[in-house]
Amino acid sequence: MDEEVIARYLARRDPVERPDVVVLMGSAVIESVEIAADACREYDVPVLISGGIGHSTRYLDEAVRRRGLDVATGRPEAHVFRDLLIRAGIERVTIEDRSTNCGENAEFTRRLIDTPQTLLLIQDPTMQRRTHACFVRSFADLPGTTLLSQAPIIPWIGPDHVGTGPGAPEIWSRDRFRSLLLGEIHRLSPDGYGPDGRNFIDRVEIPPEVLAAYNRLLAGNVIRR
Repeated sequence: MDEEVIARYLARRDPVERPDVVVLMGSAVIESVEIAADACREYDVPVLISGGIGHSTRYLDEAVRRRGLDVATGRPEAHVFRDLLIRAGIERVTIEDRSTNCGENAEFTRRLIDTPQTLLLIQDPTMQRRTHACFVRSFADLPGTTLLSQAPIIPWIGPDHVGTGPGAPEIWSRDRFRSLLLGEIHRLSPDGYGPDGRNFIDRVEIPPEVLAAYNRLLAGNVIRR
């Protein structure tokens, strides 16, 4: 399935070595909190949460309400994730609550880190690869920094929704998920957010099979509309 090919590519997962800091991006993917908490416990390291009020905030609020979580909504994403992490027993938490997109996640996190460290980046899997590229750009002036990505899930794509697996809570509708995939490949392209376009990120190599899947999905999406 073309959506699976693209989703697996976007959900970047690097071999993990011991990080110095877990950097958790705010998003509507609540499963990210559990993965971040597990990493903090396993490696005995602190977590920095980056996320203000952006385009995903209302989806996070909806996910919180849908799952019946007793946590206040209508706040920066970092505040919601902080409360959930503290409930999970994670105490060493720093927040950055002004960023509204991946680029600002990286830029504002850079302002809080002034020595070379190994950062474990955890983001919505549809945005993991672009987030990594943004951090590469923002941390280029801090030699010795190691960036590792760990998408919290590989999306399971069902008939009418997308989540972690059959019977698990919905994270995205199929239509929204398809739109996110198409948007991300465009942004990662050289003439999207790359050096031939808006120049937010350095060149990202997109495998031919992913580009082929993108073109087929894009054509089908245009036809459906």
